[in-house]
Amino acid sequence: MPERKLRIGVAGLGRAFTLMLPTLAADPRLELVAAADPRAEATGRFAADFGARVYASVDELCADESVEVVYVATPHQHHATHVALAAARGKHTLVEKPMAITLEECRRMVDAAERANVFLIVGHSHSFDRPILRTREIIDSGTVGRVRMINAQYYTDFLYRPRRPEELATASGGGVVFSQGAHQVDIIRLLGGGHVTSVRALTGAWDPARPTEGAYAALLTFADGTFASLV
Repeated sequence: MPERKLRIGVAGLGRAFTLMLPTLAADPRLELVAAADPRAEATGRFAADFGARVYASVDELCADESVEVVYVATPHQHHATHVALAAARGKHTLVEKPMAITLEECRRMVDAAERANVFLIVGHSHSFDRPILRTREIIDSGTVGRVRMINAQYYTDFLYRPRRPEELATASGGGVVFSQGAHQVDIIRLLGGGHVTSVRALTGAWDPARPTEGAYAALLTFADGTFASLV
């Protein structure tokens, strides 16, 4: 008997969804059944490609009874609201990184999922990269001893690529801390293998034409004394 497919509704048909689409489309366990986006051209393309229902708002998407899981790929500043909408309708959620733009929003998202008894997963991806997983396997083998210090450096032209206005506004989740730092922290937590007990950091916003953080340096300390530096 064929395995029943998990029915996915997509909130936001922008860049994050475009990057995730090949994986979603190739997985035989999933079915894309609906999507929401305020842009008619985006929803029209989705409907044509997948024969799926489309909506202009995430609220309408979450009201669709055929949707079991909502993939939240909307801009950062909307993650908390859209996860809460999905949870209130009894939908499990996979939310793009960053989870939200404040700790209070993150707590509200967790509370909403717990009240509704649904799963909430933050969709980090790079900790699943094969080189990272292989590094974790080597650490687990014990052949090189215990991890005591991690150094991670990540340099890109992120700030100078074409950007929407909110991607250059920290209050809306813009800048490299939310968009790039989330990847580094995810990887380091996997390799460190424990609970982070303290974070010390500095950020730099040095270009008035791009008025958000373009650089950061951080020191993370794990419960077992392991520490990691991020740049």
